[in-house]
Amino acid sequence: MKKANKSLGILIISAGLISSLAACGSNSTGSDGSSTGGNGNKKPVQQEEKGNTTTPDQQAKEEVYEENGLPKDQKVTLKLAFWENAGGREWIDKAKDSFTAKFPNVTFDVTYSPKIDTIIGTKIAANDDDDMFDIFSTNIGNNVNPLVDNNKIEVLDDLWDHKSYDESGKTLKELAQQGTYEVRPRIKGKMYALPISMSGTGLFFNKNLFEQKGWNQNPKTWTEFNQLVDAIKADGLIPITYPGQYINYLEYSLGFAKMFELAEANGNLETFTNSFRNHVLPEYTSPEWTEVYQRIYELGKKGTFPEGVAALTHTQSQMQMLQGQAAMVSTGVWVENEMKDSTPADFKWGYMVIPMTENPDATKYYQTSLSNGHYIWSGKPELNKKWAKEFLVWLWNLDVQQSVVESGSLPIRADYLTDPQRAAKLQDAPKALLEYLSNNKMMGENGVRNVTLSDPTVLQAKKVMDEATNNIVLGKQDPLPKLQEAEALLKKAIDAQAAQ
Repeated sequence: MKKANKSLGILIISAGLISSLAACGSNSTGSDGSSTGGNGNKKPVQQEEKGNTTTPDQQAKEEVYEENGLPKDQKVTLKLAFWENAGGREWIDKAKDSFTAKFPNVTFDVTYSPKIDTIIGTKIAANDDDDMFDIFSTNIGNNVNPLVDNNKIEVLDDLWDHKSYDESGKTLKELAQQGTYEVRPRIKGKMYALPISMSGTGLFFNKNLFEQKGWNQNPKTWTEFNQLVDAIKADGLIPITYPGQYINYLEYSLGFAKMFELAEANGNLETFTNSFRNHVLPEYTSPEWTEVYQRIYELGKKGTFPEGVAALTHTQSQMQMLQGQAAMVSTGVWVENEMKDSTPADFKWGYMVIPMTENPDATKYYQTSLSNGHYIWSGKPELNKKWAKEFLVWLWNLDVQQSVVESGSLPIRADYLTDPQRAAKLQDAPKALLEYLSNNKMMGENGVRNVTLSDPTVLQAKKVMDEATNNIVLGKQDPLPKLQEAEALLKKAIDAQAAQ
């Protein structure tokens, strides 16, 4: 047992992570990995002494797995802390069972809990390497920062160059959905959790209605999108709806992702990305932020959104689309599950994003999130850490990805749809999103920040824009004065933090 690092313990305790430990485990034991002869039986000692012609190199090759070079005859038990949430535990159980079937010298001791953050926090505070999990859920919030500062978790950037296990011959980076590598979760520029699934947002619609009306299901330019809006209005429907009670839903189609899209089109992507990630001013009054809000204002003045949008909840706005009052709703891929009890039997989901440029070949950005990653504790034996990494790579296998999809997430691999049988198991809305990604030049963006502003004035700046957005959406509020007001408040927050 290693002595506790006092600074780490204080950081974790101050975060309120100490609680009683409640854990349950499950083990599965494989073979002993003994070297065998050609008939499958252990070689007698006399034969090895008298007539064994196997060279040392051949013996070494027999004792390690060809796939990863790790030893077959050394038993390893990996302690895994799994966050049991709405997705259930079935997918992770299938993954570990197939992994141990392939590598029988490895076993798992799994702790499942919906409160896994509390259990992990207790062990982190104890700082006992022997008792700590080898692999544990990322569901510990910002409390990961002290772990990074104290080198308590492994950097996993090298896994992007690891080839997948299911014989694709490609690296994880090559297999990933468009934009996944670019928006991989990082802390201080390094990745500590390899994502294995994703989500996506944008405009979802009734594909049957679009086909019936002859509406454009994949506008390539801002002009084409406006023509679609005009065509929908001419047919007497609301072009776009969203829940005005939850402003973030509008961001799913007209938010920060569109700012990145404009920045790339203007040749300003690197500068904008740095400014966005690090809160470098100007922010609210930058050309990209101003342009996105101006586009929303323009759409609002032509009646694109419902008059009563400010009163709508997310289910009400989604019902507007399902009932044919609105053509498109700004939401996420989870909408199909969320509205399954209200969706007509013959309904078919469609998906698109709003193009911001006049270049039909320009990259289109959409808001995405990556999930189901796990950390590896750095104080574990090297062999444990190597096997832990191999297991995280194993989670990219297509059969595991199938289980992840069935739990309600999107596959992180771009080749998931190449198998018709697998594709047929996808829900309609996720399938529509993935097909759109495969037919367009896309980039995901998750809005990650490298700098966290703690001064309360930063929340005031956000409140200014949140309270103004519904009126901007209806064409009743020029966005520029509000953007300037928010910018002034944000500057105060940045200055206050710099003075600390």
